[in-house]
Amino acid sequence: MGIDIVPQLKFDEFWSLLATELASSKKFSLLSQSKEFEAKYSGGRILVTTSSNSLWAIERSTMHEIWDKASAIEETRRYVGTNYNQSTTRTLSYILTLIKHFVANRKME
Repeated sequence: MGIDIVPQLKFDEFWSLLATELASSKKFSLLSQSKEFEAKYSGGRILVTTSSNSLWAIERSTMHEIWDKASAIEETRRYVGTNYNQSTTRTLSYILTLIKHFVANRKME
């Protein structure tokens, strides 16, 4: 029986994936709630439009900060917002949703 090799995903690859996949707006549902939001890559950042039409910008540096924290947390607890300092960012729930969607079954590096 062979060893399963889980692909690794580095932040720069993840950010490039976001830029490509979110070139046009896509809908997502928050992990912790059933609220939907749209995300689009524009001008070097991710623009999130909430169900109440609020607009949030997620900068690369903010996404990278959460990525670093997420990659250090056990996979089963990685997507629980309370495992992060809430003062880190108002967009944490959107960031975690995007990370979970695009990382899928790969390991974060």
